Amino acid sequence: MIRRPIPWRPTARTGPSQGVAVNACTVKRIIEEAQNPILVVGPKMRSDRGLFDAAVGISERHGLPIYATGGSIKAFSEAGVDAEQISLLHLTNLLIDSEWKTEKGSVDVAVFIGTEYAVANNIFSTLKNWGDVKTVSVSPYFQPNAAVSFANLNSEVFQEYLEVLKG
Repeated sequence: MIRRPIPWRPTARTGPSQGVAVNACTVKRIIEEAQNPILVVGPKMRSDRGLFDAAVGISERHGLPIYATGGSIKAFSEAGVDAEQISLLHLTNLLIDSEWKTEKGSVDVAVFIGTEYAVANNIFSTLKNWGDVKTVSVSPYFQPNAAVSFANLNSEVFQEYLEVLKG
């Protein structure tokens, strides 16, 4: 019998399809192989400088445009980092719209970092059921509705994973 990873919050239901727990090297490879990946950044950037630095590093290393949600734009504008301010709900609606395109074309991978767990779980569920975008959760907590996610990690391992993604 294959054991499925357990969501960090047991009430995070997935239905018949659940995401896969992966390591940082796999996430890095997914980003590198994507045709048009984006980085979706949530409000945790405002209070966690390490997470902010990781998001900027991932964006610069892999050439991902940053979509700042939940008020995270302030941290990017204060640091002089180029980011587009957008509501997470509006971005979700754009990602399920097959006709929406960025400057590089249709988005194939959306990497989420710094989003609140419960909100992200609902966004991932929406994108899983109605979109064609592969979702990646960069969080220390397993997100069962994302296509791929880290397993539940302690803070040291999570920091190591962030370093791998930046490098």
